[in-house]
Amino acid sequence: MAENYIFRLRQILAKGSFTQEQLAQRLGVTFAALNRWLHGHAKPQPRRMAAIEALYKEIVGYPSVTPEKVQRAIRQADGLRTKGLWNTIARQESLQDELLLEHTYNSTSIEGTTFTKRQTEGVIFSKAMIPDKTLIEHLEITNHATALKALFQRKYQGLVNEEFIKELHKDLMQGIHPDAGHYSQHMRAIRGVNIALTHPKDISEEMRNLIKSWRAAPRRKTIKEIANFHADFELIHPFGDGNGRVGRLLMVVQCLQGNYPPVVIENARKTEYYDVLEYAQKKSEGPFICFLVEEMERTRQLIRKYEDK
Repeated sequence: MAENYIFRLRQILAKGSFTQEQLAQRLGVTFAALNRWLHGHAKPQPRRMAAIEALYKEIVGYPSVTPEKVQRAIRQADGLRTKGLWNTIARQESLQDELLLEHTYNSTSIEGTTFTKRQTEGVIFSKAMIPDKTLIEHLEITNHATALKALFQRKYQGLVNEEFIKELHKDLMQGIHPDAGHYSQHMRAIRGVNIALTHPKDISEEMRNLIKSWRAAPRRKTIKEIANFHADFELIHPFGDGNGRVGRLLMVVQCLQGNYPPVVIENARKTEYYDVLEYAQKKSEGPFICFLVEEMERTRQLIRKYEDK
């Protein structure tokens, strides 16, 4: 990004029809500072670089993610399908435990849980109580691990439907949120994201439509359908809290139903995940599909370690 900030600024000016004054205001800097950046007389600080990158993605998009690249990513994901993978995970306790730790640590960390990976491991497998951590944080770890273990052990094998989604939310948020297992009756917002969520009165109808669309998709669903479902679910944001964790667990189920390795989104890629997810909700799912396939490939490498055991 550091070498390309001038190009990005010029693209934002051209594609977004900004004046220099308007762009400076949008970035929270003076006209003079922006002018120095545009002429290479100064470089933005890291915080400003991040703001430029975010605005570039919003205005210009992801020009390197062509339709051909997206199709290659879908084919790459299809090449990762392994018949009977869900049963393999259910049978191999060591593989199951590693996936359990990876997904629980990363998914809860994305939502702000402050446990290290080692501490998360202790809470899940040794029932450790970590000093200076709240009961709520402990519950976020144990609830997530319990729900995910039930999924891995095939205790739920039916269709993805509203009843299952509510039950999953209840399992995740029991003892954490008073409305565990129930759709929100209040307005919600995602901090730092300028996007309108479904009105509480419309949540039930929108969820029914989402499930209907999922069932109407081809029986052999691809990563494209999974990506679109996740983007739409997070846009509906049906619960008062826990939507991200529920959505990512639903992806696990959907991947395993299609013999895909379950996607584990890394906390280290949290910002990128939010960026491509928002882009999918506003413009195109292409970058999000490519992102998910990269994460799926990482899970496949993890699973490969256990194939000959």
